[in-house]
Amino acid sequence: MPMLADPSQKYKPYTPLILKDRQWPSKTFTKVPVWLSTDLRDGNQALANPMTIEQKTVFFRQLVKCGVKQIEVAYPAASDTDFLFVRGLIENKEVPDDVWVQVLTPAREDLIKRTIDSVAGVKRAILHMYNATSPTFREVVFHNTKEQTIELAVKHTKIVRQLTEECTAKYGTQFIYEYSPETFTQTEPDFALEICEAVKAAWGKAGLGEERIIFNLPSTVEIAPPNHYADQACDLYLLQKPD
Repeated sequence: MPMLADPSQKYKPYTPLILKDRQWPSKTFTKVPVWLSTDLRDGNQALANPMTIEQKTVFFRQLVKCGVKQIEVAYPAASDTDFLFVRGLIENKEVPDDVWVQVLTPAREDLIKRTIDSVAGVKRAILHMYNATSPTFREVVFHNTKEQTIELAVKHTKIVRQLTEECTAKYGTQFIYEYSPETFTQTEPDFALEICEAVKAAWGKAGLGEERIIFNLPSTVEIAPPNHYADQACDLYLLQKPD
């Protein structure tokens, strides 16, 4: 089949959100944001030849030297290299007490357990779990309904809570929970809100500061310009209940 003269004809345009009270363009920061480095996980994961444990350790030390206080270090269940890198940081006391290390896991019990095992003994850890929520992933990849997708997220959030509490009791590690509705930018806004609220309820102990739950809204696949993503995030915020 010959290539189309205009390949863009194959794709549907994104659907813009109609926000009558759009305020984010005039907003500005009033306090220092929380910076998280994803270089060791997201950046390294995309490399044809990922870094070795030694290279990762040098990179981690540089991030600490730069003053970064939240560092996503690995996807520990993805490989022995990632798992052993995280264990090495902890066992060799490379992680300062005021630095949070973040680790990523899909919503699978065995991989969640492996991920928590990787950070056992560190002072502060962010456990970041995700599952895909967009219609294409629900219907084509996983053959799940909306209800089943929420059930998956809720079930594994409860597993995360149980296993992190056990880890805290045994090793003293303090955890923050982070959840991502993967492919957020292609997920219906009302459904993204519904699944995030269900996860928050399942976690059951979201508060403020170090007791907060983090919701990451990933632009897993770029489908629109940055202003549309800002509209989506703003719309999700506006849809929230007062609490």
